[in-house]
Amino acid sequence: MILLHLLLLAFNAVAVKSLAAVSGGNQSEFSKKENANAVLLVASQKTLPVMVAVVEQLGDALGESGLLVLPCVAAHLNQIILDSILVNHWRRKDLLLTNNAKVS
Repeated sequence: MILLHLLLLAFNAVAVKSLAAVSGGNQSEFSKKENANAVLLVASQKTLPVMVAVVEQLGDALGESGLLVLPCVAAHLNQIILDSILVNHWRRKDLLLTNNAKVS
């Protein structure tokens, strides 16, 4: 599980840097810290593959696998939305700290 998490983080970190370089370098939206953090966090979610693997291991014990995956997808979408809200909170906190540092 930890290896999967680290692999996803590493892959997505490289992907974000590559997107920033390809789409305008320092002028790119991906080069901004808050956007890069948001993309990195949301893209590194591993809940859906883990949930699908668990459902597949259950076989048909709790019902048809295809139908059991639907709540997994819904839970994954909820997690992405909550993570996006968390990143927005971090961004606002960073802006407040930056503004307070400029005033001081």
